[in-house]
Amino acid sequence: MSVPSRETCRLVDIRDRQECIRCGSPLWGVSASRHHRHKRSHPFPGLHQASNLVLLCGSGTTGCHGWVHGHERQSRRMGWIVSAYNDHPEGVPIWTRRHGWVRLDDAGAYMEVTPPTDLTDDELQENLKGGGFRG
Repeated sequence: MSVPSRETCRLVDIRDRQECIRCGSPLWGVSASRHHRHKRSHPFPGLHQASNLVLLCGSGTTGCHGWVHGHERQSRRMGWIVSAYNDHPEGVPIWTRRHGWVRLDDAGAYMEVTPPTDLTDDELQENLKGGGFRG
């Protein structure tokens, strides 16, 4: 299986400031991983691009990474998972603890965007409970 290039990993690590984008926990010395928003089981040409990768604490079964995979519907609403039918994750807004709603690009940058109008504050708060190492 292919993996992201070292340069792409560096861009993602810098962009996300070595923090979990969901809970904000620093990732130095804890279990963490680069999460593919568009799942690796549904490969597409941009699978390992910076717009498709974010830092999450935990593994695919623990921490925020585990929460994202265990709550797929909610994670799609937050942009943490991108539909298998969408080959353009850079066009899908994502919520991050540090920056709020943004779009990610393949150069390792982000652009702030208007929050989705169909997502309530209560739903946002519910999607942020559990999963992280911060509690």
